[in-house]
Amino acid sequence: MALRVAIGIVAGMVAVGQVWAASEQTSRPADPLAPSHAVKGNTLQVDVGTIKTVDVSRSFRYAGGHRFILKGVADAEQHAFAEADPTGQIQRFLWFQFESLLPAATGVYDYSKDAAVTIGGREWRSNVRRYTTPPEPDGDQAQLYALFARRNLRPPLPALRVRLVHVPPGDRRAELMIIYTEATESAAAPTAAEIAGIIARAQADLRFHP
Repeated sequence: MALRVAIGIVAGMVAVGQVWAASEQTSRPADPLAPSHAVKGNTLQVDVGTIKTVDVSRSFRYAGGHRFILKGVADAEQHAFAEADPTGQIQRFLWFQFESLLPAATGVYDYSKDAAVTIGGREWRSNVRRYTTPPEPDGDQAQLYALFARRNLRPPLPALRVRLVHVPPGDRRAELMIIYTEATESAAAPTAAEIAGIIARAQADLRFHP
């Protein structure tokens, strides 16, 4: 090693230690799973297709975000905004999920069976259902609820939700999913009136910007 030339063993060990320390400070890689979509106040950076940012109604408060590998096939990033009472019980929330299939994963995102709706001049696919049981432990909903738990927030159950998915044109291997959820007393299947109502309320709390 060059550091051993013309210097004592002890001095060389110190020098090497200094080099290693400097290397760790300057070349330590960034966390590959750090969230890549910034949040400022109630504005979320989107950069998906023609959507640059989205504003969330100020009745919601940002509850945090994180990124993870979903079931070994997709890179998923979640951000949540919640409206909760002083005890932490959530009355309603907005869940944003940016997702893309990993290179080794096959297939594309296909929501052709969901109803088409136009929001902000763009096509979204909508699906309405009611939550009556806790989420499956290996799914993305469980990841979201873990995020809530870390902030002492409790999601509602039962709850009515609408899932809105936008898949930009192209290879269809990436998507933006928005789920709006609100507490309900009923555990029955949603009625036609409830479906129309929750889609309208979700739209009212979102403003998309190119």
